[in-house]
Amino acid sequence: MFAIERDAQIAALREVHQTRSNTLTNVPAGSRSHSRLLTECEKISDEIDRLKRCINVPRSAVVAVPVILAVLVLALIS
Repeated sequence: MFAIERDAQIAALREVHQTRSNTLTNVPAGSRSHSRLLTECEKISDEIDRLKRCINVPRSAVVAVPVILAVLVLALIS
């Protein structure tokens, strides 16, 4: 996953999380709506954490690995 895409996804999820959190503060605690919103906020937070842990791999590295492997295989065959 590329850093720009990841950062854009994180920003969008943070906005949604902020909106849901604001809504959550206005819902009575213990109600079914409160439980659903709380669960949704936790899932959004988990997804943000997962995206933060993603490793950024540059496109050049993704392209270079198969090329290097092909060169090594050809060198071993010759």
